[in-house]
Amino acid sequence: MNNVALASLLAVLGTLPAMVFADVELLGKVTSRITATVTNPNNFFVTSDTGGWFDQGLEMSQPGGWDSAYGAQARLKVVATDRDFQVRLDEPLVIRNTSNAAQVFLQPIVELNADGQAPKTLAVATPTVFKNPVSGGAGMDSIGYYDLSISAYPPAGTFKETSGTYTGVLSLTFEPVISNL
Repeated sequence: MNNVALASLLAVLGTLPAMVFADVELLGKVTSRITATVTNPNNFFVTSDTGGWFDQGLEMSQPGGWDSAYGAQARLKVVATDRDFQVRLDEPLVIRNTSNAAQVFLQPIVELNADGQAPKTLAVATPTVFKNPVSGGAGMDSIGYYDLSISAYPPAGTFKETSGTYTGVLSLTFEPVISNL
């Protein structure tokens, strides 16, 4: 290309506007409507009846004679969105003498019952189903109160042979049951 032609091309390009502005017209749907629903999460809380927990543990007592079972009771509060739940023992309850591991309480039984209902014995790996009372209204959680009872017989032997401090770990799993599938 010769220099005259190149200069002519640059002169023509220099006369064109740097940007071209045009009116833009949008046709069709130009707005959107977005809706959202906020729902409460499903709640499931297990506490003491006062809303706390048993940080100091439970103390067993023997209200009967020497050969009667020791026992402890605790009152629980269950707050749940869905009324149905199940409870199971995670492992067998072993109540052992802290200074003589061979001495353990015999025949431990753990029971749970709703107000005004018969106790149900809890077992390892076997869920026991409970039902909270009907909630106070639509969108409200149901609240139920339950009595937890633990009983076990003292180890065999004389008072002198078996006296001491005993301890054990009660491990329970509470879980909701989805009933509206």
